[in-house]
Amino acid sequence: MTGQIYLGTVAIEPNRWGLAEPGGHPLTRVSEWLSTIGEAGFDGLELWERHARSAPDEELDALLASEVPIEILSCYTSWDEPDDADRAETAAWIERVGAMGVKFNVGSDPEAIADYTERLRRFEAEVPSCARLLCECHFGTVAEDPNVARDMFDSIADADRLGAIVHVHPMARDEWSEPLGVLGNRVRHVHVQVAEVPQSTSANELSEVLRPAAEAISAESPNATWTIEFSHGMWGFGRDDAEFDNPAYILQSAQRDLEALRSAL
Repeated sequence: MTGQIYLGTVAIEPNRWGLAEPGGHPLTRVSEWLSTIGEAGFDGLELWERHARSAPDEELDALLASEVPIEILSCYTSWDEPDDADRAETAAWIERVGAMGVKFNVGSDPEAIADYTERLRRFEAEVPSCARLLCECHFGTVAEDPNVARDMFDSIADADRLGAIVHVHPMARDEWSEPLGVLGNRVRHVHVQVAEVPQSTSANELSEVLRPAAEAISAESPNATWTIEFSHGMWGFGRDDAEFDNPAYILQSAQRDLEALRSAL
């Protein structure tokens, strides 16, 4: 899977954080956009967990039958909950959808690092052996500190089994260089966030913006895979009623972003 680039389905979900309707249930049926995603040239999906777990049976059947594979299941299960039940259910869904990786976030309480580590150890034991565990080293979680992340991971599994996700968000802040310096080859996946970049920016122009991060990460961790997580048209950038959270418009942006990232790599 080295160098593969996926589409994060959270990018085309207007209710990704329960902002459109209460409850956070999905409003987008990913199956309706699979042909567009495949034709754009994406290598697979990083599927928001609720696009599977909260989907009707016919939608799940369509996702599983698609030629666009589900490579990563993106989960948001709580790591502050002592009970392992929901995390175990996530592990079962990894196998059900045939994902080769699972994205997760640990919690934010620095006093609970030992608890998070033990919960991660138990989660790792539940995840199918063919799947990678990918911890999003996200700001607002204890894994934001790459030294904490390194110590947690080193106590559980090697880099082929348990890796880190860093963020390339070139229009906002540098979220990748410090984790890369500490975690090195543990960085196995990258979220690219370029929602601020309008469609008027060409793929060549965007490629030059992405190139420093793409080259540095690829040099340190040649096995890393990538996800276009957020593209122009979501989150209010360039908003008008026709564009905002419109999957067709967002996928146009994402195709440009894919072309730019491939060139940068």
